[in-house]
Amino acid sequence: MEDSQMSLVLGIGPFIALFLVPAIGATSDQCQSSLGRRRPFILILSAGICLSLVFIPYGELIGNSLGGKPYAMSIITLGVVLLDCCTQACFTPMEALLADIYGNTDMSESSFLVYTFMVSLGGCVGYLLTAIDWENSVLALWVGGQEQAVFLLLFLLFAGSLGVTVFVAKEKVSGERDSQVTFTPHRRCRICDFVPRACLQSVIAFTRLIPKGLTNSIEAPFVLRRLQVAHFFMWAALFCYTMFFSDFVGEEVYHGRPHALVGSDERKLYDEGVRMGSFGLLIQCVMAAVFSMFLETVVKQIGERRTLQLSMALFTVAMTLLVFVRTPVMVVMMSALTGFASAAANSLPYTLVGAYHEKQEIFFAFDSPLTESLRSSGVGVHMAALDSSYFLAQIMLSALMGYIVHITHSVTTYITCAALLGVAACFSLSGIIVTEEDLQTIRTSRALTVLESPRRSQGKVRRSSSGKSHMSISMEMF
Repeated sequence: MEDSQMSLVLGIGPFIALFLVPAIGATSDQCQSSLGRRRPFILILSAGICLSLVFIPYGELIGNSLGGKPYAMSIITLGVVLLDCCTQACFTPMEALLADIYGNTDMSESSFLVYTFMVSLGGCVGYLLTAIDWENSVLALWVGGQEQAVFLLLFLLFAGSLGVTVFVAKEKVSGERDSQVTFTPHRRCRICDFVPRACLQSVIAFTRLIPKGLTNSIEAPFVLRRLQVAHFFMWAALFCYTMFFSDFVGEEVYHGRPHALVGSDERKLYDEGVRMGSFGLLIQCVMAAVFSMFLETVVKQIGERRTLQLSMALFTVAMTLLVFVRTPVMVVMMSALTGFASAAANSLPYTLVGAYHEKQEIFFAFDSPLTESLRSSGVGVHMAALDSSYFLAQIMLSALMGYIVHITHSVTTYITCAALLGVAACFSLSGIIVTEEDLQTIRTSRALTVLESPRRSQGKVRRSSSGKSHMSISMEMF
């Protein structure tokens, strides 16, 4: 598959998730399954992930048995899209599950830091599994190859973690309706209750809910909109780094060429650079896990906003240095520095959303009265609204970065854009709402603006009148 085609395929998953996640958030808010509100959706999306972990390594074998290469490519593409979409969509019910269990408690912030640690640890395990040579291992010989061995291990690890989530997490099964949407005549979402008719009704209602879910994300409250903008720029910067970093290291640091002949010096240099880039991303995951353990201490010292700004400022410095100093040592050092931004972006914005939801009457009623629709919305709707900016960042980069690099003829553009987006993130983070005092400051600022507007208008009228009088005098003299 060509690079342009692969870029398109990698953009399909986030695009589908952009439409599904708001509906998942709203549906899970009202779900009253015997498994709870969030775990049914985690199970459904996890089933898609498990299916993709079979399609990708065995897609060629299945496709050839069905009729040849076109079938094989279709199955592998389906597996990639399914993996990308389900993996990213699954984050929303998991974040809502944490907010349900630990929301409005002293462990609210700590729970998301542990969540960030586990996400980073998962990234470390993934990079390590792909870095190990499984070609001559017993497992590879048993399952049919190195790729099959890696995906089997991933399948087993994922299945184990899913089992822990389903059976150990103490989710509250609420009997109260948490959303204004009606799913069945009994106003109940029965997904995973194994009642065929009720499940069918829930699926039909879910599809009808997709447009409303998108509307909820677009028409988010004032404080959430500001956080969405900052979240978008943060993840756009991080994705611009993580998605294209290996290409940058292979071409600009090691001076290799991806399209050189296999076995040539330029191709060997590129492959070596890609491995170094992957190692740098592994270092980022390790440092993100380390930083997540100290993030709560930093937040207590300087607050959420300054912690986020500091993380993105360090990220911007790292990207800027990489543009000018392109050495393997700098690759490792700057990759470690970006771990702070990854840890902060994965935890603090979701902590703020949980805080907004717990005090809706204060935060969501700031610029307009708190409507019944907004009052009855659950935390899943607000988490989905925040995640929408995450998907938009990935879609934008998948759609535009290839063209931008084609115009500039340099993969250094990836890192330059990451630095510029980091700057934009720092500025947008200055406007997010963290405390009630921030809201009071904005109210005061708006009040002063309203008071000054009539004065400015009067000043303009006086100047205009003065100008007319001078003109009339001049005309009379003439």
